[in-house]
Amino acid sequence: MNDRTETVRPPAAEAGDAWARFVGARSAEDFCAGWLALLAGRFPALRAAAFLVESADGQNFVPIAAWPGAATELARLGEVVEQALREQRGVLRRAEADGAWQLAYPVLLERRVVGLVAAEAAGPEPLMQAILREIHWGSAWLVDLFARRELEAATRQRAQLGGVLEALAVALRHGKLQQVLFETSNDLRQRLGAARVAIGLADEATVKVKAFSEAATFESRMPIVKAYAAAMEEAYDGNGPIHVAAAPAGEGQGAAEGDAAVARHPAHRALLAEAGASAVLSCPLLHGLRCIGVLTLEKADGQDFGPADHAWLQAFAALFAAVIEQRRAAERSSLRRLAHECRKGLAALMGPRHLVWKAAIALAALTVAILLLVEIDYRVSAKTVIEGEVQQVVAAPFEGFIGASFARAGDTVRQGQELARLDDRDLRVEQARWRSERDQYDNKLREAMATHDLTAVQVVGAQLRQAEAQLALVGEKLARAGLKAPYDGVVVSGDLSQQIGTPVELGKKLFEIAPLQSYRVILQVDEREIRHLQPGQHGKLVVTGIAGEPMAFDVAKLTSVATAQDGRNFFRVEARLRQASPRLRPGMEGVGKVEVGQRRLWWILTHSFTDWLRITLWTWLP
Repeated sequence: MNDRTETVRPPAAEAGDAWARFVGARSAEDFCAGWLALLAGRFPALRAAAFLVESADGQNFVPIAAWPGAATELARLGEVVEQALREQRGVLRRAEADGAWQLAYPVLLERRVVGLVAAEAAGPEPLMQAILREIHWGSAWLVDLFARRELEAATRQRAQLGGVLEALAVALRHGKLQQVLFETSNDLRQRLGAARVAIGLADEATVKVKAFSEAATFESRMPIVKAYAAAMEEAYDGNGPIHVAAAPAGEGQGAAEGDAAVARHPAHRALLAEAGASAVLSCPLLHGLRCIGVLTLEKADGQDFGPADHAWLQAFAALFAAVIEQRRAAERSSLRRLAHECRKGLAALMGPRHLVWKAAIALAALTVAILLLVEIDYRVSAKTVIEGEVQQVVAAPFEGFIGASFARAGDTVRQGQELARLDDRDLRVEQARWRSERDQYDNKLREAMATHDLTAVQVVGAQLRQAEAQLALVGEKLARAGLKAPYDGVVVSGDLSQQIGTPVELGKKLFEIAPLQSYRVILQVDEREIRHLQPGQHGKLVVTGIAGEPMAFDVAKLTSVATAQDGRNFFRVEARLRQASPRLRPGMEGVGKVEVGQRRLWWILTHSFTDWLRITLWTWLP
């Protein structure tokens, strides 16, 4: 180090010891302690100093070396240390309590704080600046220390990763799972110097031994195989690595601790005894959060597994589990694959995540349950026409001509109201003629009776009666020339207002009249729904013109008459209204729904398609 200030040099013996400790350090703690001793030797003004490094959990910095001793209390330097870490630069401040100087200097490696020198000293400020400069120049040794440590760690990790990848390449060399397990167990035995390696796979929460190193076949009933299976299940239940070693005899406290460790794992203790091994290590094969198998290794001749073996084996197990799962999935049958996917979906459904999918599935399940279990009233819908219960025709009473029209379709008429009149002029002329002839025959009859001419009396009397009959007939025609309504009702059809003077034949239909408040409901029911209807069922009708007044009706009659409309067949069903609306008129149309009983929602929604499918299959199947 450069001597930049006038300081009192330490005695040669102390300096030599510090240099010897610094140069011959075998650990980072000794190296940092020697470095602090050299710094304190150059600056007697230092009261205390420490070197801090990041803790294992990365949450704070802890001292790795302290001067003048390990028990040095440095809590009072906490604020200056925090400031130096926060600002990543050297900090110098004077304490308010005793006026001493507090200083902290971070050690940076690639802009990252890997350590920090904290110290407390007394003296003038220029001396404190000199100490900071000395720490700055001397921190190169510390930077070199941490760089070498990181290089060594990277080298070890690279070697470990290379070994893991080589072992994984051996596992990927074969396509069959059993061959993969056998080759991997042999490779692990050679790489880790194990006496025996076994691999077990989990199936329905039970671990079964699938492969032994150097053993192509083995009996599952052998004691050693049963001992391995029990140890694997113990590691499977613990879901973590288990390391058990036989303690050497006569080591006192160490042997007692080894026995206590073995006692915590009775299956591994039994395996140690059965195999005569010196150490057993079991490492679960975790695929995600699920344990799919266990690796179990044993060593003999007093050998044991070290931390490097643990780290290597856990890294390999993390990758090897995916290889096993991929091979198992490739060799799984279609039925087992379907069962696996079902279990996987159920696990995802019952797990803590996928809330949206869970809500959607729960909603779908609730919907299906409602469709399959809930029953509601099923109603058959049909187009409906209102007809009068009785319809009477007003026809032409004789041949003639239309003389006048007083009503037309849609008019409401009263009983006896004249609807139209035929031209009666010819009838009146004929009536006058027959009346004249009647009078003549009456006079002749009187004369014959006066002369006592019996023959003339008989002949003239017959002619008189004929004339009276013809006169009566003409009078009846005149009386029927006015077409009148037979009862109170509404004119359903007929409009003669545009046919005045048109000749009509005897019996020609001129008007149709339906009575008021006496209607018949005609339902046109689809042939696919007619099987559900029977007389006596109830329903409701909504007419287009008065949609706000639903009217109840009862089914009265099912007819076997079918009509074709729009490529479909409909049957005529008659029903009677319980109470008709005053605004209801014959000829109105609407939609009627007949309640046919309770049905499940699923049947209501799908029965039309089901019926169509049955007919289609019946048509196409041989």
